[in-house]
Amino acid sequence: MLSALLAVSITFSLQNQAVADNANRKVILDSFAESSTGKSEVYALPEAQVQKIIDNVQTDYQKDMQFCETLTSAPCAGQTGLSLRIFLPVCTLVTNSLCIEALSISSDSSNSLVKANFLGTSEGRFYAADPARGFPEAGAPSRWLVPGVDNLGGSQTYVTKVLLDGYISSTTKKLFVFDLNAIVQGYIGTDSILSTTSLSEKQRVSLTLHLPNTVTGWLNGRLTNPNISISQIDQSQNRITVEANPVLVPEVDVTLTAEQEASLPNPRFFREAFGVWKSTNAGNEAAVDWIKQLSTVMKDTSTGEHTSWFFSSAGSNPANAPNKCLQDKTRLLGLVTTNAAAYSPGAPDFANGFLNYRVAGLHYRPDGKSLTTGTYDLLIKSEVARCLYNFTAAPISASISVSYEGSDKQISTTVVSEKDGWLHLGAYGFTFSQPTLKIKLSGTVVKTNESKKVNPVITCKKGKNLQKITGVKPVCPKGWIRQ
Repeated sequence: MLSALLAVSITFSLQNQAVADNANRKVILDSFAESSTGKSEVYALPEAQVQKIIDNVQTDYQKDMQFCETLTSAPCAGQTGLSLRIFLPVCTLVTNSLCIEALSISSDSSNSLVKANFLGTSEGRFYAADPARGFPEAGAPSRWLVPGVDNLGGSQTYVTKVLLDGYISSTTKKLFVFDLNAIVQGYIGTDSILSTTSLSEKQRVSLTLHLPNTVTGWLNGRLTNPNISISQIDQSQNRITVEANPVLVPEVDVTLTAEQEASLPNPRFFREAFGVWKSTNAGNEAAVDWIKQLSTVMKDTSTGEHTSWFFSSAGSNPANAPNKCLQDKTRLLGLVTTNAAAYSPGAPDFANGFLNYRVAGLHYRPDGKSLTTGTYDLLIKSEVARCLYNFTAAPISASISVSYEGSDKQISTTVVSEKDGWLHLGAYGFTFSQPTLKIKLSGTVVKTNESKKVNPVITCKKGKNLQKITGVKPVCPKGWIRQ
């Protein structure tokens, strides 16, 4: 994963193009895919620039990008690095890597998930796979029918957008995944004219993807009550299933007059470094400062709201660099989600015994009277949580609080559960300003002489899939057998 610094610089540049029609319009977007054209894009990029990006060296690479209609025509033909912004295709007998395996949706959390039937793709730009260059197949958003399951638009049709940003070295032929975004929405219309519509907050969605095993660390996004499962497909890719409910997200989409912009606490905030700054991604650290800048002129009131089902890969948290428990770069460690208008990128910050996560939002819903209430869900590998606190395998409990500028308030609606090797912590019903969500875990601490022992590792098998389980007394998950 690249650092948050580079992630922010690329986000700003891409999002600025999405709202170039009005210099005074300020928009916080849920994800990269919201501003996408819906078409895959491939660019030739000098190998030296690709290496700088992979090595996390800041570079003004965009001036060197050259668009490619195909991989076999100039400028992409021959030895060149590649920059990709592609939609993953649906898995087939031929396409079995970097693809969408399955989608299932229910009308209500209490009802069973219904398997979606693949209808085809929306109009787009397609690139055939080129294994010799390490290039995966590039498709377009996929359309699905879920019989008997209506979205808020009254249709039973859904669109899935899994957008991958990455780079391929011309020397190693390896794909470096910079960012991955997955969105599920309802739609009405045809394959050529899709009009997206929202899901109901009651609906439950399950999405299964085949992803490179280099997608590690943390995921974040717009979900609530999530579950995640991961299994190995082969030496280079994993099967990842994320199941969750959508959340109601407050919108920040405001057009300011010149006078209003001049009245901001720091009028130059939107006019530094990147020229006129018109939009940002909700998961950038800077988005929290957007709320601080805009709250007064917006009367602390959201401009709208929508339901969203979305997750993305997340950058590492530099504050966690010294912590060995959070430095495993070989697997996914956790998923953190919220409906806040803005939230910190990457993993929670572990400091002074607390897992801290900063969010920001406006106090009021669009009516200007009703309070906006927040959701926060954290899934973390159980062994990672136990490593942080030096806990044994005994059950873990937690306290969750919201800190407003040093004053902590306990949250009444919380959930703590542990299942299949994942610890789920949730907090719901808090109000917004710029709070920090603080989680303190409680459990049985490993005794000093025990802490020096190395926990045993076992290998579990399910079909052709293998996974290693570590713990004081490791056991295989349900449905798996010990080798």
